[in-house]
Amino acid sequence: MMKATVFTAPGRIELVDKPIPDIGPLDALIRITTTTICGTDVHILKGEYPVQPDLTIGHEPVGVIEKLGSAVQGYREGSPRCVPAARNACVA
Repeated sequence: MMKATVFTAPGRIELVDKPIPDIGPLDALIRITTTTICGTDVHILKGEYPVQPDLTIGHEPVGVIEKLGSAVQGYREGSPRCVPAARNACVA
């Protein structure tokens, strides 16, 4: 299991356990050590940006590559990584 910050309702987020996602051949699994709160996260929390409850929020993390897909090249497991403005990263 992994910890995830989840939007539950305007003004409320919770830290919950979620399953660690499987990775595909072009994916990387990053063990997050630090993340930021950006304007989008604040708007979601305030209810100003419409999202469904149970959405995992947070992006632009810093962490360590835990696992790489079979087709990923140029990276190695165990190396530190910054993931700026992550796309498709919040799959949990």
